Amino acid sequence: MTSGEEKGELKLGQDPPEKLLFFRNTQALRRILVSIILLLAIGARLVDLSDPPLDFAATRQLRSLIITRGYYDALDVPSTRAMAPEDREFGIRAAEREVVIEPTLLEHLTAYTYALLGREDFRIPRIWSILFWVLGGIPLYLLARKIIGETGALASLAFYEFVPYGIISSRAFQPDPLMVALICSALYLQFRWSEKEDLVSAILAGVFTGLAVFVKATAVFFVGLPFLWLVFSKGGVKQLHNWRVYLMAALALLPAIVFTLWNATLGGNAGAIFGLRFFTSLYLQPHWYQSWFMTAKSVVGYFPLFLGVLAIFLIRDGKIRNWYASLWAAYLLLGIVFSYHISTHDYYSMPLIPITAIGFGLVFSLLFERLLETNPGWLAKVIVLGILTFASALSLLKARSDLISSDYRYEITYWKNLGDRLGRNTKVIALTHDYGFRLEYWGYVLPSVWQTTGDITVADLSGQQQSPFMQEFTEKTRGYDTFLVTLINDFNSQNELHDYLNAHYPVEEGEGYLIFDLQSPH
Repeated sequence: MTSGEEKGELKLGQDPPEKLLFFRNTQALRRILVSIILLLAIGARLVDLSDPPLDFAATRQLRSLIITRGYYDALDVPSTRAMAPEDREFGIRAAEREVVIEPTLLEHLTAYTYALLGREDFRIPRIWSILFWVLGGIPLYLLARKIIGETGALASLAFYEFVPYGIISSRAFQPDPLMVALICSALYLQFRWSEKEDLVSAILAGVFTGLAVFVKATAVFFVGLPFLWLVFSKGGVKQLHNWRVYLMAALALLPAIVFTLWNATLGGNAGAIFGLRFFTSLYLQPHWYQSWFMTAKSVVGYFPLFLGVLAIFLIRDGKIRNWYASLWAAYLLLGIVFSYHISTHDYYSMPLIPITAIGFGLVFSLLFERLLETNPGWLAKVIVLGILTFASALSLLKARSDLISSDYRYEITYWKNLGDRLGRNTKVIALTHDYGFRLEYWGYVLPSVWQTTGDITVADLSGQQQSPFMQEFTEKTRGYDTFLVTLINDFNSQNELHDYLNAHYPVEEGEGYLIFDLQSPH
């Protein structure tokens, strides 16, 4: 009996040690198969990389690009010294307008990469996110090996790397791909600590848990609950006397706590960090539960989602079953706390991918175990391997089809031309795409933003009192030259705004935009 078995390590679904799929389980074969999956995962994510990042969470990505441009323009390097002074000044000023919510680690990393290359390139942060996500599959694979065996671990890795939503979302310039990769690392290292309980394992577990929470605070659910269960399962109250547990807790929480306190107080961003986050009224709305479920389905798919939950009940080892259940409990708790975002921002459900991957790997391992018991012939083996290859290829092709189905390259020219038409020095208030970030990033115009119907809905959910239209319009447009509209349907839905602007100001209508001259009322 191995030391892992003596400590109660789960062996359910563990294929015979000499088998990996139908082959002899060797280190060389494991490395080859894992490398193939990782290389395919990278290749799938490089499809259509030069298309502007408007295919997923465009507002979030453009915001990060604007902040990064400001960091890059502020660097004293040859490429920035060669810029037109007004462009450089604009980039810095635009970045300074943005409120910092999470640590801008990826933005700084990208800015320094720009400096090394000597130019801005929105493909760079995509490549960084891709690398972080794909490499995050390695600790997930190592974790899955410990609890479901070699074949199941390979299936978990393939699901994590090949699920279509994950291929698209892991290219995004936002903290979530890095956060998910760090969650996978933290879970593996926490599990490793629970086996060894030595100082090095405790430090590594604490550091990577802390990094995950530092990158994005919502990671605390997915690294916190499993960690608490591991501590409890190691002796419960007795662990209160284990100083290594306190060391891990300090490493895990202090960096994020210090940053949040500094950002909320000295940084003056308390409103952005804590405001419009909690909407308890949604708990009483049946449509919210449906929206949440449909969002989760869009991330991992119907069948894998149900398999992931059912996998809890297939685990015979109580400690591991409860540990895995704690991951699902973490997701449920995240949704309860961030009730609006869980049903409207699908990237809040990205941690579902590694969670579901573990359950998927477990079910796959059990099925393959039964398959091996039938002692299949060579033809059956070829057919099974062909089906698995075909299924993986379909997933990759689905993601590729989604990526190339839309072409946003014209957006660059469109917003540049609109920026030229408005003029950089024109004072613009706008009801426009992505809170003005497209106009800001490509058109070099800094607009003030008029609220969308979505913003009005959020304000109503939070119980905010809305000002009368004329009062709000007068306050917001005072001193502005132009009211720009590019969200035409949203504009038509705001009846008071639509009627008042059309009745009182001359309008220029162009391709997808309306420009009202606020300086020349009727």
